[in-house]
Amino acid sequence: MIVPRGKPVHENLSTSYVNVAALLADLQVNEFTGYVSVEFWGYSGYVFLSRGQIVNAYEATEAIIQREREALDSLLSRAQARNGKVGFFQHPEEVIQAITGIINGEPVHRDLSSDFTSLEKLVEKLVKSGEVWYVEALFEGEQGGGIIYTLGDRAEGVVSVESAGAEPRQTALGLDGLKLIYERAAKGATFNVYRGVAAPAASIAAIKPPTAPRAEAAPPAAAVSVRRASDVGQAEEPPPTIRVPEIHIAPPASPVVDMALVEDADDSDSPLELEDESTRPLTREQYAELVSLMGEVVSAVEAGVTDALRRADFLPSFREALINIATHYPFLDPFAAEFEYAGGVATFRGKARPADFVVGLAQALRLAVADLDRRSPDTGVRSHIEMALRALRQRRQAEFDRYGLEIATNEILAPAAG
Repeated sequence: MIVPRGKPVHENLSTSYVNVAALLADLQVNEFTGYVSVEFWGYSGYVFLSRGQIVNAYEATEAIIQREREALDSLLSRAQARNGKVGFFQHPEEVIQAITGIINGEPVHRDLSSDFTSLEKLVEKLVKSGEVWYVEALFEGEQGGGIIYTLGDRAEGVVSVESAGAEPRQTALGLDGLKLIYERAAKGATFNVYRGVAAPAASIAAIKPPTAPRAEAAPPAAAVSVRRASDVGQAEEPPPTIRVPEIHIAPPASPVVDMALVEDADDSDSPLELEDESTRPLTREQYAELVSLMGEVVSAVEAGVTDALRRADFLPSFREALINIATHYPFLDPFAAEFEYAGGVATFRGKARPADFVVGLAQALRLAVADLDRRSPDTGVRSHIEMALRALRQRRQAEFDRYGLEIATNEILAPAAG
């Protein structure tokens, strides 16, 4: 099966770092449309989403092909292994409908050759039939292919091709995609034709998305109350050297990764090859520092909002955002009272992986900022927040680097997912 390459949000991430189940839960929160790919040697798996809903899944090995719930469960199980690759890519909704249409579709013709079949005439005939059709085109001599899908009285396409030369990869959508498929097919291609089982909008089979698990490894449940760094003197001893994989967050979504203390400094150039015995959770003191730092991030956003709006609108929007993400980050639920923020002070009495804590809080801040910006579009609230966060990063650059927080804070100002 061909899955045309979408617009990359992140790719080549390691399964050693990325919690794919939590990633899918986060993409649902952000109403993401596109797909997540998981690859190992001899294995490819995909999960397709439309407006935050998981609509289908597909996986292929040398021995078996699975779809829908079976594929999703198998993919999530495999994604817990090390040294796989994870990526997620945006696609328009109609493209996701076309891909899932092929997965669910009824095969009518297989392995038609361009030597004996005119693709353009075939598509014209399919359009005139009035039914829903999907044509999968696999190009000869090139890596890649395309999908043609009928939309009422017309056809469109999506295509992704990798080849040698000045343009190693070409991707096109809509009528441009259809034209490029015709051009490539003229040089040699094989076609598979599928009849849609229903109209495109109704062909999406809903699959309940997974929820980010609450990790067992976490700091003790006792309260961790912190103040801003400006109120606390610097420690005389330097903090222990730790390596924290980047928290890969980019619009419209973010994977969740494990933070770890690296005890052998000689391995610092090989973050993907860490053995289990060389890693352990953050210490209580390090987790307290992380909570403190994220409290300062919240405080910076609050200061930017107040400066822009000249009124205290931040806390109500922030609280509402925390409630909205509580399904996937229950430790941030205001009604659970595990996380509290007031007057620039962050307090956390719950249990959560460090990365889940950071990503969840960043997502809540992003939702709050989007809400405030939507209600007061001419106040420049985003630019005020950006300046406040930049000033914080300059003051706390060493700590931001230590915990890999720059990408997370960039996510706060990311545009709303579409």
